[in-house]
This record gives sequence, C-alpha cells and structure tokens, in this order.
Amino acid sequence: MKANHLKAKFLGHSANDLFWFILPLVLPSLLSRFNLNFTQAGGILTVYLLFTAIGSFVMGRLSDRISRRKMLSYGFILAAAGLSASGFAPNLPVFLILISLTAIGVSTFHPVMYAVIDETCPVGKSRVMGIYESFGTSAILLMFFVNGFLLSRIGVRGVLIVTAVPGLLMGLVYKFSDAIPASTVLNNSAEKVNNRRLGKLEASRLVLFLVSVILRVVAVTALLNFLPTIFVNFFGLPESRAAYATAFYFVGGVAGSLLAGKLSEHFNSFAVILVGTVFIAFTLPVLAGNLPVWTYVIIVMLFGAFGSGCIINQNLLISRLGQGLGKGEVFGILMGTMTVTSALGPGIFGLVIDSIGYRSALYIFTLPLLISIIILAYLLKTDRAVKPAEV
Repeated sequence: MKANHLKAKFLGHSANDLFWFILPLVLPSLLSRFNLNFTQAGGILTVYLLFTAIGSFVMGRLSDRISRRKMLSYGFILAAAGLSASGFAPNLPVFLILISLTAIGVSTFHPVMYAVIDETCPVGKSRVMGIYESFGTSAILLMFFVNGFLLSRIGVRGVLIVTAVPGLLMGLVYKFSDAIPASTVLNNSAEKVNNRRLGKLEASRLVLFLVSVILRVVAVTALLNFLPTIFVNFFGLPESRAAYATAFYFVGGVAGSLLAGKLSEHFNSFAVILVGTVFIAFTLPVLAGNLPVWTYVIIVMLFGAFGSGCIINQNLLISRLGQGLGKGEVFGILMGTMTVTSALGPGIFGLVIDSIGYRSALYIFTLPLLISIIILAYLLKTDRAVKPAEV
C-alpha cells in the first residue's frame, strides 16, 4: 500500500475520532446551558451514540456493495455540517436533531475503514492497526488540550466549529483524491456473504465474544463520557482543568495502542484483552475512593492504555471470528454493537448517579466487567482447541 494512502487513513481516523469525544468534553457546559440533570445529560450522549450505532450497522453492510470513497467523503461533510450547526441550536430539541445528523455522518467511517485496512494490509496488520488507533487517540488528546484552552475564550459554539474543521477537510481529501484506492471501492466481500456462512461453532464463539465486548464497553464508555463532568462536579476542578485531566486517558491510549499492536504479534489476542479488562475492572472501584486528584489522573491514564489495547485486539479477533461475513458487514456489526452499548451506558450511568450517587454507580458498573472477564477466560481456554486463522 502506498505511504500516502496509509497517511490518509490515519489522518481520517484522527478527524473522525474528534466527533466521538467532543460532546463529553462540552457536556459540563451543556448542563448549564440547557439546565439539565445528569440523567438528561447522559440522554444527549445516548441519542448521539444511538444514531451512530444504527448508521454503523447500515453503512458497514452498504460498504461491501457501493463506493467506499463516496461514503467516507460525504459522511465527513455531513458530520462537519451537523456539528457546526449544533452550536447555534436555540433549544435542546433542535440541538438533538443536529447532533443526530452529525452522528449519521460519523457512523460511515469506522466500519468502512476497518474493512479497507483489513483487506489491503495482509502483512503487518496488527502493527498498522496499532498506528491507526494511536493517530485517533493522539487527535483526541490534542483536542482536549486545545479545546480546554479555547472553551473559556471562544465558548462552546466556537469549540464545536473548530472541532468540525478537520472532518470537513478530510471529506474533501477523500472526495477529490485517490486516498481510498479504486480497488477497494467495490470488492468481493458481498460475494463472500452470498457464498459462505458461519458454522455453528464459529457463530457461537462470535456471539460470545460480542457479549464480552458489550459488557466491557458499557462500563468503559459510561465512565469515559462522564470523566470531564466527574472532574468538575465531584473533584471540584474548573472546566478547563477537567478537560486537561481527561486528556490523560488519551495519553495512556496512545502508548497502549502502540504497545498492543506489538504484543498482538506475539500473544493470543484473547489473552491481551483479558488482561486489559481485568485492569479496567480494577480502575472503577479505585476512582470511587477518596484520593488526591493527581492520583486519579494517573489512574485515568492507565485506564486509557488498557482500554485502547483492548480495541486493537478486538478488531483483529472480529476479523478472524467473522470470516464467513463480508468485511464491511462484520466490522459494521462490531461498531454497531459497541455503539449501541455506548449509547445506553451514559444514560444509565447518569440515571444511577442521580439515584444512588457517583461512588455507588462505579461499583455497580464494575459488575459487567467481571462477567466479561469470565467469558474471555472461557474463550481463551477453548481457543487452544480451535486452530486459529491467520489475521
């Protein structure tokens, strides 16, 4: 693959990931702007992620049949337009409509690009995935630092517009260049869907794995999306410093992405995810403690490292476990599943905080992680009895 094509994929991921985390960053401001409680605040994230999830299911399947280049370019343009316009929303209903349109545009990228990388990088795929994830995480890290500085100077409206600009630029790059090679616009993934299907054993392992992903993601995204709000409302930091503190999740994420890409070349991906999930399960009760704020910043950084490491290895595993499906379809299933879960997590987390308090909510959200660990341990044990396909 040409180096410029890889760079375009990496930079596209950077631009797209900004849209995934801009709402959590400005959520403390939205609480006061629209006079919301924590349940309603979580509901904003739920609406946004739910539309992203629906779009991921649909776009992943469509990407095996229609032009991926057009899907990526128009998706970026729609996302940029929706996010910029949301800053001018006069009330909450209009804001929700605009971020729903943004979410549909955002949903086109991950299932399509994961499929493209999987098909065009037969050698060194785990290394490419590691670099790919690190680009996205680095962009989010930069966004938290930059927007944390800009929030007090240009307000939420200005921050939303600034965040949308890279997406608009990448949409134009994909539209007017060969950044997505013509050979991957239409491929044989649709033919695979028609000619192959998953066996009973493969299907059961895929479903179990997706359940473990759901259980991990519901806890991780619930906490991650509320981190800026937690630092403001429970740790007493101003909004700008809360953004800086949350950015350390992505500092850890960059390191975790690169390290996990290398580890997956030498260790079973189930084992890597299992270790990461164990540490994540340890993180939530620690954050419920009564420690100095700087301690929580370090914990959040490690939380990011293990969370990002899990993402890379789950992408490698979904490619192996879903070989009987089209590449766009199987990654659409993964992204849709993760995003539906992500959509429910913040709303439920906010509701639980309002009902029984922040610390009790963290203890409750540790339980799904423990179940995920049990499932992953079973899959790791049985994986030795199943000859793995090359990934």
